[in-house]
Amino acid sequence: MKMTLAMSLLIGLASNAYADDYMMGNNFNNGPKLYVGASAGSSKLGDTCNDPFFSGNCNDQDFAWKAFGGARLNPMTGVELTYYDLGSSSMNGTTGGSSAKMDSSTTGTGLTGVGYVPLTPQIEAFGKAGAIAWDNKTSKTVAGNPSEQENATGTSALIGGGAQFQLNNNLRVRGEWEHMFNIGSDSAYETDADLYSLGLSYSTL
Repeated sequence: MKMTLAMSLLIGLASNAYADDYMMGNNFNNGPKLYVGASAGSSKLGDTCNDPFFSGNCNDQDFAWKAFGGARLNPMTGVELTYYDLGSSSMNGTTGGSSAKMDSSTTGTGLTGVGYVPLTPQIEAFGKAGAIAWDNKTSKTVAGNPSEQENATGTSALIGGGAQFQLNNNLRVRGEWEHMFNIGSDSAYETDADLYSLGLSYSTL
């Protein structure tokens, strides 16, 4: 009896989720839905200012943006490809008694799987997980010596989540948070990055 009630509840929840999705214009009878969009917000490179030997001004936050495209495979899952510009971080002061300056900027391309959960006929939450291939450029000057330029690339894990609101059958407003692990050129400047953004997506299907 309990098993029957549990199965009935699960079926009812799934039916409601699909019903909500149809109300949101997500009829997948014709296959996956494609979309593109862009978001802007603020990035924070959390470990930039944690150098114990540095004293001075440090800025680990900056304007950031991204452009993305994806495929909604069914009401609950999809994939997304994103280009990120995470802005830059900087330090200006002294280290070990010598003057020091550092500027670092990061861009990257991410690929994630996305899961969706309808909350109301117009609002749904989503979570994502995947990887980002990043490109980090760092300029360092110590004790007045000529600047050292370092370019580094790598691949790191990426997770995130947010919610989106449907304006009409084509347009959605989304707000989200994304976290990238271990981005940077070396152990001294390696850092996790967080991106908080608000954007708009457009689907023609």
